[in-house]
Amino acid sequence: MTAVRSTRFHIVGIGGAGMSAVARVLMERGHQITGSDNGHWPLAEALARDGAAVHERFSADHVPGADIVIRSSAYKEDNVEVRAALDRGMTVWKREDAWRFLTKGQRVVAIAGTHGKSTTTAMTWLGLRAGGVDASLICGAAIRGVGTNAHAGKSDVFVIEADEYDNTFLALQPEVAVVTTLDHDHVDMFPTRESYRDAFRAFVKGALAGSLLIASADDAGARELAAWTREQHSLRVTTYGKHPSADRKLVDHGNRAYDLGGRLFSLSVPGWHNALNAAAAIIVADHFSAPTADVLARGLAPFEGVERRLELLGTAGTIKVIDDYAHHPSEIAAGLDAFGESAVVVFQPHTPSRLAAFFDDFVMVLKRARAVVIVETFRSAREQADPHGRARKLAEAVGGRYAPDGETAAHLAAEMARPGDAVLVMGAGDVRPVGERVLELLRTPV
Repeated sequence: MTAVRSTRFHIVGIGGAGMSAVARVLMERGHQITGSDNGHWPLAEALARDGAAVHERFSADHVPGADIVIRSSAYKEDNVEVRAALDRGMTVWKREDAWRFLTKGQRVVAIAGTHGKSTTTAMTWLGLRAGGVDASLICGAAIRGVGTNAHAGKSDVFVIEADEYDNTFLALQPEVAVVTTLDHDHVDMFPTRESYRDAFRAFVKGALAGSLLIASADDAGARELAAWTREQHSLRVTTYGKHPSADRKLVDHGNRAYDLGGRLFSLSVPGWHNALNAAAAIIVADHFSAPTADVLARGLAPFEGVERRLELLGTAGTIKVIDDYAHHPSEIAAGLDAFGESAVVVFQPHTPSRLAAFFDDFVMVLKRARAVVIVETFRSAREQADPHGRARKLAEAVGGRYAPDGETAAHLAAEMARPGDAVLVMGAGDVRPVGERVLELLRTPV
């Protein structure tokens, strides 16, 4: 899509998955992009290679000259660049403002849910592309084999990962809304299950009249949302899964082969959760009349996953080292389901508030692993360090080992790993290098 006028946007927090995707689509539409973040970020570096001016620290000097400043939800008025823009009277957008701008006049496919959003978004976009629909894309992770998390398509279809944090997804008016799961998360923003549920209800109510809601029948929260939506009589609803109530039944034939109401397909990625993600993508493709054979054979079957979602970092003999973005008890459970319960799990809790809210759930699921290493909690830009030592307490509660830093965690995991094991390195923070270090240690002759 060609922009009517080139605008200079400055992105505060350009290294993150969400903001880098916004920057990518804006740049591909012909706008000028500058941005800042703390340190090296692969997605920001990719933008720099393609022409964006990216800074590796925040400074008020980076703001002048921008027409619009867009800030990540992680950075508020106390950020030096946001403060400088406000003091100058400049236009400052949040992520939802950028989404409204980008999706105006588009047929929006919004992929929401507590878990599975990124993978389902990637599958949906790849399926549509294989079926001849050049959709725009904003995804929360880079797609393996494609190397990016965003794209400005030539069609009027826009596939977007509809993040619920900060109620950002309420900015969208989808023609198709997908809800993969509805659990409880982001307790700093949604302190109760009811407040989280109500945010998803508001998201569905914001869809265009006559739009389609696609929801997993296998997830209790999504199933309840579908029933609630049907009572409102404002949207069409289709559910999928193996639950008896599902409109589109999904059957597992083994060896990653599945049947969605007579649609046979196979996947390269493991796990029932990925079969469910693919089912949602197929139903979206049906909505846009994309050729089924192409969607399945060229879009879904070869899909390798998205970065940091059960991503194989490498092997050392018969030991696999897997990197996974899992930071919620349900996501950890999905990883254990896919790779067996003899796994060595290295888990870094993501934010003190989430660890406190779901402490008992983390204990229950982590006890399924053969061995566990708990790395000190990642606090993120939104929260301060945990003063209560809950990461250490979590390690004690599951009979695991506590690691104050990544290097210690890597050595512990390498010592625990046995032939045939999968070492699952889990967390949404900066834990990925732990997996890379584990591989290095396992491959080093003793």
